[in-house]
This record gives sequence, C-alpha cells and structure tokens, in this order.
Amino acid sequence: MGLSHTCGSRRLWMRAIAAGLLVFGWGLAGCGDDGDQDSVIHTTLRPPTPTGYAEPAETVDVLLGALASDQWAEAAGITVEGQMALVALAEGADIETVSDYLQLGEVGVGVNFWAGFTQLAEEFLTSAPDDLRIVSQRAYEAGGVSFVDFQLASSTSPEGRTFKLTVARSEDLLWRVDVIASFVDVLAYRLSETAEITRATRTEDAAVVSAELARHVPSLEAVLTDPDITAESSQGVLSALAAIR
Repeated sequence: MGLSHTCGSRRLWMRAIAAGLLVFGWGLAGCGDDGDQDSVIHTTLRPPTPTGYAEPAETVDVLLGALASDQWAEAAGITVEGQMALVALAEGADIETVSDYLQLGEVGVGVNFWAGFTQLAEEFLTSAPDDLRIVSQRAYEAGGVSFVDFQLASSTSPEGRTFKLTVARSEDLLWRVDVIASFVDVLAYRLSETAEITRATRTEDAAVVSAELARHVPSLEAVLTDPDITAESSQGVLSALAAIR
C-alpha cells in the first residue's frame, strides 16, 4: 500500500469518526433523564480542577485507560480546558449556553464527547481503546505552545488506519489532550462560521466565547505544521484563524 493511499485512508477515517462522535456526543447532551449519570445531566456543574501529566505519552495512556473503563469524566478532566465548550459551539450550541459552559463547567459535554468517541472508535478500529498502541510521535511548537502528535493503532486495525491524537502542554507544564488539534478536520470550518457570528454579536456572553476562541489559536496553528495536512484542512484552519482574529 502506497503512502498516499495510507494517508488518505487515515484521513477519511478521521473525518468519519470525528463527524460521527460530534453528532453522537452533542445529541446525548440534550437528552438526559432521571436515570442518566449526574455528570451527563448537570452539564453546567463546575468540574474538579483539570488534571494533567508530566509526560505526553502518560497523558495518552491515561486517556486510553479511562475510555476502556468507561471513565469518561476522567477523560474529560485531562482534555485542554475550554475546548469541550468550543466543540459544543461548533456543533450548534448557542453563545449563551457555551458561555455558561465556560464559566460554570463543561464536564458534561466532555463526558458525552468521549462516550461517543469510545463507541465509534471501537467500530472503526475494531478494537477497544486500551488495545491501541503508539506507533509514532512528533514533537513541535506552535504559537508558543508545545505539542506532540501521536499516531495510534491496534494489532487488528486495517493497514493504514491510524488515529492521530494531539496533546498540548499547558501553563502548569502538564500535558492534556488537545481536541481541537486532534479533530480539526471537522471542527475548523464549523469554528470559522461560529467565530464570525460570535465576533458580530455585541453581548457579554459573546465576549467570553470570543476570548476563549482566541486562547486556542495555537491549537489551530499546530495543525498547520503537519507535513501531511491536506489543502482542504489547511484552508479550513486558515478560515478559522481569520475569523477568530
């Protein structure tokens, strides 16, 4: 199998699973009932202080272990803070709701997102999350932030079907999962559209959301350093950056 075909298969899978989990996760966020977990129902409860790890590979290992044991709140806790709210924005949440997530807590969105990812990843990779292994990694900097891209695959994954997971080092020097950089193929254009709307809206909630979008510019810039980035993804990221700035 040639390199171009391998990269194409990987990106097609990435786009399919990312689009699927966004719809799955955001759908769950709006349909809780009395039998759901508290973390799913009360999406605006302030979460515990986000955790992180001193080594980037350790963050990946903890994430995979949490997903394998259905500990989605733990997975949400090691996601870059603020990004789950922006995923909700990209998926159609209104500005006021996203502002609430940012100020009161986004743990419920993160729980739904990672629950959806676990289900879809098992379908596409034909293995459980804890069977995934790191096959390659790339460390780099973008926008003054350190990132590491990990390519993950399992022993049963079809040839060329890998998943790119990006982790970023926060100001406390701990590494967390960067969802924007990991799932940029479906997030970029959506963030571009919503950023333009947010910038044109003159409210306090819009100002909160706009400031949060600006804080994650390095995550978008990180994607542009990928030597395998497609022209379509690059244009999507550039459109998002222009709308945010």
